[in-house]
Amino acid sequence: MHTSRLLVIAILFAFAIPLAARAQSNKLYGGHFGLKLGANLNRITISGTTQNIPKQRLDLVLGGMYRYRINKFVAQPEVLLSLKGANFQTEVTGGNRATTKISYPYLSVPLLLGYIPTEGLTIQAGPELSYAITGGQSGGPGATTDIGAVLGIHYDFLDMLDKFSLNLRYIYGFNNVSPEAGANYYNRVFQAAIVYNLYPKKKK
Repeated sequence: MHTSRLLVIAILFAFAIPLAARAQSNKLYGGHFGLKLGANLNRITISGTTQNIPKQRLDLVLGGMYRYRINKFVAQPEVLLSLKGANFQTEVTGGNRATTKISYPYLSVPLLLGYIPTEGLTIQAGPELSYAITGGQSGGPGATTDIGAVLGIHYDFLDMLDKFSLNLRYIYGFNNVSPEAGANYYNRVFQAAIVYNLYPKKKK
């Protein structure tokens, strides 16, 4: 899968970055909040009978997180507004294709655990619980909830950019969210986001 290859490349790239300085994220114990803004590269996997041909679609993700570290282990719950969906193509008269843009807004709560193999890099995994804001409505997904599995990395920038981090992850949805009776739709998302870390002020 193309998105899976992108995630593997991103992990290898992060391992190859030399860590030449220490940032506030290197504290062995403690927590902080952060704000996230990024993009979802969305695709819907379809099984069953449908006229729709799914294509990838780029959408927005934003929200906040809380990150707590104990030595080399991290807990990171998040609350996100995440747009998922796809571009659907259908055959029309004359062999041409018409494109319909589908974007489903979700309130998503990833509950991630992480391990820090080297300072600045965290490997993360966990469930993502999502509520479809337009679920069951006309133009919305057929299900109001979607449970997914998350695998990704969190990289803390250093030096002058030490208040920023990069999140890269792949989200595999398990729930059928199809509004069509004869087909099953499953969300697949490659997500990239920048985090602005709200580190507590240093005590004088």
